[in-house]
Amino acid sequence: MPRKASWYCSAVALLVVLSVAPNTSSLARADEILGTYAGIVATADGPVQIPCNLIGSGPLRYPPKAKRYKYLGQVIVKFGIDEGGNVTDPYVVASEPPGVFERSALTHVKSYKYQPPLLNGDPVAVDEVAIKLVFDPNRR
Repeated sequence: MPRKASWYCSAVALLVVLSVAPNTSSLARADEILGTYAGIVATADGPVQIPCNLIGSGPLRYPPKAKRYKYLGQVIVKFGIDEGGNVTDPYVVASEPPGVFERSALTHVKSYKYQPPLLNGDPVAVDEVAIKLVFDPNRR
């Protein structure tokens, strides 16, 4: 029996995927990193883009009503990441079709766990990360 997360839908990076940082004792091993996304941090010199390494997530659930009618859709979600690697303040930027997948997308994004983001070697809160979640009932 296939896993529900891969059976119903998949997550796709909206922003440029960055290369994985070199392995150190404070970083997750490359085989533990599920994805690397670009995050924006506000500094005194202006916004800086840093890599944000996803190391864990819960399942992405396909809503039962959408499954019954075989809806295809996508949701773009933006959020922050705190110094501990937890998602903060996720919100939907866009969704197609509207009103179908937003709750599932937000629940999924809230389950994300990131390696603590680093700027110049120090943990830092990331102001903005954006991802696109694609919902496709035929995707396995």
